[in-house]
Amino acid sequence: MINPVLRREAITSLRGWRSYGSIAIYLMIMCGGAAIFFNMATNSYYNFSFSPEVMSLLYIVLASIQITLVVLSVPALAAGSISGERERQTLDLLLVTKLSPLSIVLGKLMSSIAFILLLMCSALPVFSVAFYFGNVSVGGILLIMLFTLSTTFMLGGISIFLSCIYKKTVISIMIVYIIVGILCFGTILIVMLPYMLGLNNMDMKYSDPQFWDIYPVIVCNPIAGFGSLIDGQMGMGVANGFMKYSLEGEETKFMLWLGEYLWLMHMIFQIVVGWIFVFLATKFVNPVRDKKYKKEKKEKKQKGGNA
Repeated sequence: MINPVLRREAITSLRGWRSYGSIAIYLMIMCGGAAIFFNMATNSYYNFSFSPEVMSLLYIVLASIQITLVVLSVPALAAGSISGERERQTLDLLLVTKLSPLSIVLGKLMSSIAFILLLMCSALPVFSVAFYFGNVSVGGILLIMLFTLSTTFMLGGISIFLSCIYKKTVISIMIVYIIVGILCFGTILIVMLPYMLGLNNMDMKYSDPQFWDIYPVIVCNPIAGFGSLIDGQMGMGVANGFMKYSLEGEETKFMLWLGEYLWLMHMIFQIVVGWIFVFLATKFVNPVRDKKYKKEKKEKKQKGGNA
């Protein structure tokens, strides 16, 4: 049986023009990126032709545009899920139903994931241009979609958690974007700062990054995870080469596997973090009910002990 909150969100969101407008803008950006790439690829040759090998670059461009748009749109979709109900004064009506807090949170989260999935499916005809030249496999597209959905799940869980805490949707959206900035660029700064300081001090002892110093930080970075996935699909070997350099000849098979499948470890990190914030959101979506439930449970336990 479908989640009632998800069913209601699916019906109400498709009634207005905003969903269709968002899909149209999304496709316009994807098609515009593909058109600009074709223009640049054909103008780079004297006879205004292009090599089919560059279609792999088109796949990278489209996948990069897609993950960027998803990262930017998920906070706007999910950060107002609970605070929006509170602003419309409909949250109390939702809380007095028989739905558990977990069902409410998952329903809101799944509605955001479903819309992102709709966007990705609508962009498949644009990706089919790269299929025509045989440089991209169906499995590669599916992996990109799974990676994008795991990113949506993590950002959606964080957004809903903040939506439960803050009453204003704008505040939730701003904090989520700050968290995204820290994950994408703050982690890179943490990794590169010791290296930059070592070069400035001319102390080469600290200039080379170490594997176990950078890997726990890099595995949190969505850009690094996405780059590792694209790197593995295209067979460039850049990410694996960087990990080998950080090992300084002390590599093991397990470390090499971690370096090669950085994208997989990042997806696991996203799923774990997403579930953590989902369960935290269930504690804050209706703290009155939670306290009342604990009080009733305590009273029943005391009555049973006295009997």
